[in-house]
Amino acid sequence: MSIKLVLSTHEDPRLPERIREAVPQVKVVVANDDATALKEIVEADAFYGQITPKLLAAARRLRWIQSPAIGLERTMFPELIAHPVVLTNPRGIFADDIADHVMALLTGFARGLPRLLRFQLQHEWHPQDYQVMHLPDCTIGIVGLGGIGSAVAKRAAAFEMRVIAVDARRTDRPNEVSELWPASRLHDLLGQSDFVVICAPETPETRGMFGSAAFKAMRSSAYLINIGRGKIVQLDALVEALRAGELAGAGLDVFEIEPLPADHPLWGMENVVITPHVAGVGPYTVERRHQVLLENVRRFVAGEPLINVVDKVQWF
Repeated sequence: MSIKLVLSTHEDPRLPERIREAVPQVKVVVANDDATALKEIVEADAFYGQITPKLLAAARRLRWIQSPAIGLERTMFPELIAHPVVLTNPRGIFADDIADHVMALLTGFARGLPRLLRFQLQHEWHPQDYQVMHLPDCTIGIVGLGGIGSAVAKRAAAFEMRVIAVDARRTDRPNEVSELWPASRLHDLLGQSDFVVICAPETPETRGMFGSAAFKAMRSSAYLINIGRGKIVQLDALVEALRAGELAGAGLDVFEIEPLPADHPLWGMENVVITPHVAGVGPYTVERRHQVLLENVRRFVAGEPLINVVDKVQWF
């Protein structure tokens, strides 16, 4: 029996043919607009793209949805959570690229690069009062020890840093991690860390997690790095904490509001490094995303367990 898969993304025109070649039993239908997607999903067994309440309501026999996005805060809605359809995502495809971005920010702060770059732009030579952090003396606290958090941990361990982490559901501690605690011990992690790296997804539990209480729990000499999701950090509270000296600085790739407004005070802070949601950019992203899709198509047709199944209640 043929399996019908509807594609509603336009990442690569070769993708439909690649799927047909890899798994001939699949009937691939490309939906180039909303009207076509709504029509074709009625008898679809599987769907690749951004599912909506209207599409889900029209589906009669849908059993599997592959999201092209790892973060699912824009995907989840009550009907999807209640529906028996299996949801998967391509988590893991950004881990090395994002971890490299984290280490660029971390080592930049440790060597005082934000200050030095400002001196360069001003054509000023200030070798005096140059201070650095010795990374083997530092502790990195990772919030969320999934694929990205684990990649960060490996890199930090290679710099001989002490690595501690909190995670909502992981209990197996990798060798490079000294302590792995449940999410309830976040403030213990904050109080011990010289660098706090947010690698968690946005969920109802993590949204707004970093507010004034969290910043007060951090060391005043510590740096915050957020490459997870913007809405985990309350920007107003972060600005207040930076102005009050409750933390030493922040490296931010994601923001509660994107794009960050041009008049936002974070732009002008000398101890803040801003990157425009580019931590996950890498040369192999699209190919990795499609490899996850192709493997799951093969598994779906063969009746095998899918990879990267999402807990729809927890959003990850």
